[in-house]
Amino acid sequence: MKFINFEHAKKVAMTGLAMTSCGFLLWVSQGTSHADNNPTTVATTAQTQQANTDNTTTQQQTSTSANDNQSATANTQMQVAASQSYNRNDNGNYANMDSISLNPDGSLNATGWHATNGAQGRPYHYIIALNQDNHEIARQNITNQEVTRNDVQRVHNVYGASQSGFNVHFDLSKVMGSTSSVTLISRYTSDPLGNTNDADYYFAPVTIDRRNYANLDEATVTKNQLEVTGWNATNLAVNKPNHYIILLDRTTGTEIARQLVKDGQSRPDVAKVYPGIEGAGQSGFDVFFNLNGVNFNHKLQLLSRYTSSKDGNSDYVDYYFTPITNGNYANQGHLDSFSLSSGQLNVTGWHANDISKFENQRYVIIYDNTANSQVASQKVDGVSRTDVAKAYPLITTAGQSGFNANFNLSGIKLVDGHSYSVVSRYSTSSNGNGGDGQYSDFWSAPVTYHNQQAYWLDQIKMTDQGLQLAGWMASSQSQGKGNAYVIVLNGNNEVARQKLTLTSRPDVANVYPLIYNSTNSGFNTLVKFNPAEITGNMQIVLRFTDDPAGNGSNTADQWLPAYSSNQGKFNDIRINGRSVYVSGWHASDQSADKPYQYLIFLDANGHEVYRQRVLDINRANSTAAATAPYILHSANSGYQLGLTLPASAQGKVFQVIHRFTDDINGNGNFIDLRSELLLRYDMTANAINRYILQNKIGHATIRTDYVIPEVTGKYSKTSDGRPDMVVVHETANPNDSIYGEINFERQHYDNAFVHAFVDGNNIIEVSSTDREAWGAGYPANGRAVQFEQVEVYGAGNFVRELVNGAYYTAYKMKQYGIVPTLAWYNSQTGQYGGTLWSHHMVSEYMHVTDHTDPDGYWARRASQYFGTTYTMSDFFELVKYEYRQL
Repeated sequence: MKFINFEHAKKVAMTGLAMTSCGFLLWVSQGTSHADNNPTTVATTAQTQQANTDNTTTQQQTSTSANDNQSATANTQMQVAASQSYNRNDNGNYANMDSISLNPDGSLNATGWHATNGAQGRPYHYIIALNQDNHEIARQNITNQEVTRNDVQRVHNVYGASQSGFNVHFDLSKVMGSTSSVTLISRYTSDPLGNTNDADYYFAPVTIDRRNYANLDEATVTKNQLEVTGWNATNLAVNKPNHYIILLDRTTGTEIARQLVKDGQSRPDVAKVYPGIEGAGQSGFDVFFNLNGVNFNHKLQLLSRYTSSKDGNSDYVDYYFTPITNGNYANQGHLDSFSLSSGQLNVTGWHANDISKFENQRYVIIYDNTANSQVASQKVDGVSRTDVAKAYPLITTAGQSGFNANFNLSGIKLVDGHSYSVVSRYSTSSNGNGGDGQYSDFWSAPVTYHNQQAYWLDQIKMTDQGLQLAGWMASSQSQGKGNAYVIVLNGNNEVARQKLTLTSRPDVANVYPLIYNSTNSGFNTLVKFNPAEITGNMQIVLRFTDDPAGNGSNTADQWLPAYSSNQGKFNDIRINGRSVYVSGWHASDQSADKPYQYLIFLDANGHEVYRQRVLDINRANSTAAATAPYILHSANSGYQLGLTLPASAQGKVFQVIHRFTDDINGNGNFIDLRSELLLRYDMTANAINRYILQNKIGHATIRTDYVIPEVTGKYSKTSDGRPDMVVVHETANPNDSIYGEINFERQHYDNAFVHAFVDGNNIIEVSSTDREAWGAGYPANGRAVQFEQVEVYGAGNFVRELVNGAYYTAYKMKQYGIVPTLAWYNSQTGQYGGTLWSHHMVSEYMHVTDHTDPDGYWARRASQYFGTTYTMSDFFELVKYEYRQL
């Protein structure tokens, strides 16, 4: 990363400058030149003048005696001047500075001319240098060094103009450090020392640019060294030939190292911007620092020093660059993913730290925290992360803070249960993992690796050709086991196998990133075999192996749960006296060669009491299709049958068998599906039923007192005029006895009545159950025996009332050949069924009343006396229990 700052590189306007052979001129901002207005003292000389015809005069000077060489030279010059004709009426004082420059050794060179009639009688010519305080800092007698300037004489025909030029050299090296401007004076004087009787011309003062200009173009690490490039130009470096670049640690307040700039690099760009700085064109530097002792987490600063001393510790001028590090870099990072799903270990994330400007070699390291050792390392490039740059705008390198590294697992062994961290490292070194250089690390949160395996079947369907399977399989142990198989077993015996070509499943990789090669885990295949070979439970094995044939001892197997080859459900069994209706579904892998279906009815001892062939078969059944797709033809395994039992079988049916068979009479080679026992009960699930069972609570005797006239006939909603269900009621009168309720009903039977009443001590039948009652509305009235429970108080009364109600229900069901089944309702079809109903169920399923009894009554008493609940499901278990006792 380069640091280029032209903050100080400001172009300076120059006035009255000219190019010299040694570089750019020193001077800027030249002011106004002027002649000396002070009176001059003229030395006494003997002169003769000869008039010329062109209004000029030829001056002749006669000297008395020459006492020294200067006098002789001056006389000679006067004679030369006197031999020339000039305009004696010109009172001007003319001059020009043609060029002025400062050399690296501090010497000042100036060329120009000064011509005036005031030079007459002043044979000595001096150039004098004054500083900004008008103090003389140098002078030079050029009386015998004047330069011929005929060009001046042609323009200004004054005394001595043709010899008015000068070219002077001053050594200002010792005063340059304190001099900010220089004014040159051209003086003609009669004083050999140049102090009196003068005719002066003050050239415009010029300013020496004493500012210090510099820029650090770049600071970076190259080949494990800190390389810094830039430039430093200043006139204050005159006569300071040694140039050092010094590296400072501001955090510790110490100098780390210094490097001598042996040969300044050419910088014409700097010379162009700063033409008034001597040496600007050679002001560049490019130096290297060993990184020993360099800590980029500290505040580091560079300075450029020009000095006259060889060790650089005295007589110097310094420029301090902006610190290259701030000593407070943020170190932020995140591990986005740690995944083996591609068959390689892929880690992605980001690590943002501006120290990366110098520690510009990037590494990703896998570290085993459990074993305390490095597993692998890899050199990486930065990845664009605009999201990180947005989140951390103060980290300038955040936009390239991403990393994405892939490690070949053939050389890495991840250990089950070990904790791993991903280390992102910025280093100055390009060797190994960067650990031999200066480096900054970010450690991710630990990732615990576990050997895993998983699978899923998106589709499983038994067809006439075999088992169609689609899904995915993945295993941490599949590395080095490049052969995938699905094997189908009948029990423990293999039926068939199929080699798989695994396909891409990025969804699996997202869920199971730590399972090796989970991206390539999909399959869709047909395992060919005869479904009839599955005679027991079907077992499926998903295998990875190094054996192309799918065998070998080096395998990674996943055993799926066993699949039944014979499955079904009796959806509805309704037995009302001699009328029977059965529906359901039955699917079997061995059904292909068994075209006949039968229903067989068994008694409580398991003996057959009746059978009937089922003709309404192969019905579409979505439940079967979803529940058992792995069984042949399950989607069309539905059936239904309605029949009338012979009188000998009435009331004896306790179990139903559905049979596939190859015998038209229902025998031969067959496959059966048995229903549950129709009267199996559970008296342990509810606390009240457990209490009844444990305390052997008995029932009262049924008494008859037919107080209701015979106002109704046989049941109008059944095929044989006999009841086929029982409805349970509750009086909803908290303050009446069983006899009060019976008396009330006797008086109002023309509005409503039931067949019987029960309480804790009594079962009283008030109307013949061979005729309808008017307690629940039609169609329930036309089908049901109905009884009321009187509201009782006390735990003992309540449980005895429940037992009496259950006994009466069971007794009437047994009397009329009704098998106890709890009422049900299909909201999608509107169908309902069952033989045991509450008044609330009649309201909800038949939609003929709005009563909800006995739910509320049972709930209150059960909670008050037993701290539990009591529902129709609990009462159903009690009814079945009483039924079995009859």
